[in-house]
Amino acid sequence: MNELLLIAGMCGGGALTGFISRKLRGNVRIFKKEIAWKKLLLCGLSVLLFVAYMPYLFSLEVVSRQEGLDGGVLSKGATVAMAILKWFTYFMMAACMTQPFFKKKNLTDCVAFLTPVPLLLSGIFFKQHSVFVTGAVAYYDFRLIMYAVCLCLSACVSGAALYSKIAEKDFGQIAKRLGKAALFVLIWLMGFMPMYFPQLMFGLIGEETAEFTLTHRLLIYICIVFMFGGYVCMRKKSREEKLFFLSFLSLSGFLQYFSHNAQRTGVTSLPLHLCNTAMVLMLFAYMFRWNSVFYFTYLVNVLGAFLAILMPNTGENLLTDSGALIFWYNHTYAFVLPIFGVALGIFPRPNIKMMYKAIGAFTAYVLLAMILNGWLNNSPTLNPNKDEVDYFFLYSYFFVDKFKFLMPLKTFEFSFTIGNTTLMFYWLYDLVIWLVFVGLMFVIWGIYVLLYRTADAHGELAKRKMMMRLDHAQLLKELDGRSVKEPLSPEGVHMIKFTNFSKTYAGTTKKAVEDLNLEIHEGEVFGFIGHNGAGKSTTIKSLVGIQSITEGKIEVQGYDVARQPLEAKLSMGYVSDNHAVYENLTGREYISYVADLYMVNEKDKNERIEKYAKMFHLEKALDSEIKCYSHGMKQKTMVIGALIHNPKVWVLDEPLTGLDPTSSWQIKECMRQHADAGNIVFFSSHVIEVVEKVCDRIAIISGGKLCRVSRVEDIQKEGLSLEQVYLQYAQKHTPEDMEKERV
Repeated sequence: MNELLLIAGMCGGGALTGFISRKLRGNVRIFKKEIAWKKLLLCGLSVLLFVAYMPYLFSLEVVSRQEGLDGGVLSKGATVAMAILKWFTYFMMAACMTQPFFKKKNLTDCVAFLTPVPLLLSGIFFKQHSVFVTGAVAYYDFRLIMYAVCLCLSACVSGAALYSKIAEKDFGQIAKRLGKAALFVLIWLMGFMPMYFPQLMFGLIGEETAEFTLTHRLLIYICIVFMFGGYVCMRKKSREEKLFFLSFLSLSGFLQYFSHNAQRTGVTSLPLHLCNTAMVLMLFAYMFRWNSVFYFTYLVNVLGAFLAILMPNTGENLLTDSGALIFWYNHTYAFVLPIFGVALGIFPRPNIKMMYKAIGAFTAYVLLAMILNGWLNNSPTLNPNKDEVDYFFLYSYFFVDKFKFLMPLKTFEFSFTIGNTTLMFYWLYDLVIWLVFVGLMFVIWGIYVLLYRTADAHGELAKRKMMMRLDHAQLLKELDGRSVKEPLSPEGVHMIKFTNFSKTYAGTTKKAVEDLNLEIHEGEVFGFIGHNGAGKSTTIKSLVGIQSITEGKIEVQGYDVARQPLEAKLSMGYVSDNHAVYENLTGREYISYVADLYMVNEKDKNERIEKYAKMFHLEKALDSEIKCYSHGMKQKTMVIGALIHNPKVWVLDEPLTGLDPTSSWQIKECMRQHADAGNIVFFSSHVIEVVEKVCDRIAIISGGKLCRVSRVEDIQKEGLSLEQVYLQYAQKHTPEDMEKERV
């Protein structure tokens, strides 16, 4: 009869709640926000369910094989069946606690369609549940009353969700949705497994924790796999999905911790061990987005959990003992969940100020632990059974057993008496433990910073790869079936072309080069001149692919430098403004190496080496190490390396700096010959007289902007020298003007 009344109450409550939530369509203003009555009602029911679950949880005591119905004994099969039913029921209650707060289809379908099954079974087998929990049929036991209340409130939430589905006729693809909801349940069930279940099924299996045993290492590996696996699975999910994942995990950790520790009574049951506090703090941090609480768990609890995982203080059988399982469960959560919070972007990365605040909070925690340890261990009133109270291991010999050198610190005691209680503290020992932990916090902080930088680098790399894939896809589209080895712009195969090219360096908003448009054609020696900081080297480095292009486009022989970099570079030879060569190689080895990079065949390579060695009078020095060369010889070696593949475009950035007259003449002659052979020579120099004599056309750049492009002979026809024309623009950008612009 009692079971029928309970089932009737569950069904009636669920139907009534669903009907009311459907009818209440108005809005109510709470804290300046409009909240639908339906959502408000469901959220209220979920909170009530959580509140009602707490007294049941804290009074819980599972009896596995006790006196059963009519004085009999509950069989092993019935005990296992009830354990499984309780497992599913606890999970469904947790789902009902969270469902109104998250827009998650699988969760809603689970609550609406699947939750009624274990709830009804719990009502039907309420008598067996009574025996399982209390060892007898005791319908009016406080634990059973609170359990019945939780079942009814869960039925209300489930009924409201189901009623809403029926009213909205939300049954599309129902089989597929039920399958996803069932998979959702199976995935999450492990987080709510009763810690006594493995021992109930298999007995005690495993070995005690001693050093790094195989089982100990295995559990550490599981913790690491859980951390990385969870991150990989969730990193691309929406923020809502991530928040649900972390909130539901923290709820399961909270419920699991108290379901196991509820049987402990008195002062030893308080969740004040450092990692035990995490089970409470993480629930508040994720459910209420409480930053200060979260960063305490992130900067303090993670370290404590990590040390506990390395030095577990559980001597039970590791694999199936409920005490050992809850130890590993709690500490894995305390270690992993705060890391998830930052890694998945729910909370921003902390700064050093938060670190100092965490140290302050940790100091307060240590002082509290010292006071409680010294007081409760010696209070006949609060601790009549003399149960050991050892928060943060500041009272016992746990750390001393691990590190023998701490033993002398235990001799420094401080005590005083209040009433009939003597408070005793190991003040020096506690101080050293505090100092060591704070030092380790700074070590962990350094590791965090290193991980942040690594993550940023990988993120930037991933972003670049994504952009490269998008650019490649766009390139294939524009090529319209042609090979990527063909020029993107066939009409530009005989030129270098800058189109609206701009370059902005990181950390500044001023453009080093702005909106440059320029064409350079075959057969030209093209001079590029400007004052220091005008943008010459920036333009050249972007042309040859050393620097990225901020805006616009550069094409070489029809190849897009940004999107066809390999093809563009194969058509260019580059002589930089500094002779960066491998000085431990001989000249011949260096040139051969460059030739191999450009895939020059052996015959052409040898012929060209001999040709240019003779041209630059390097025959005798070619087989000596480059570190023995003079500046001019190194520069000529670079020139040969730039010409070894006979490029269509030869780019030179201040190639004559520091050369003797003979070497300068040789390079100028080589430039002229290369252009006369139908190639392009793009030449930057400060020596105006050389530019005027060697170049066919020139461009003047000043302040990052292209000022003038002219043929040298046209300037001469105007009765002006190139130097006079150059100074007209260069004087507008004196060093003083440039400093004002920079500021």
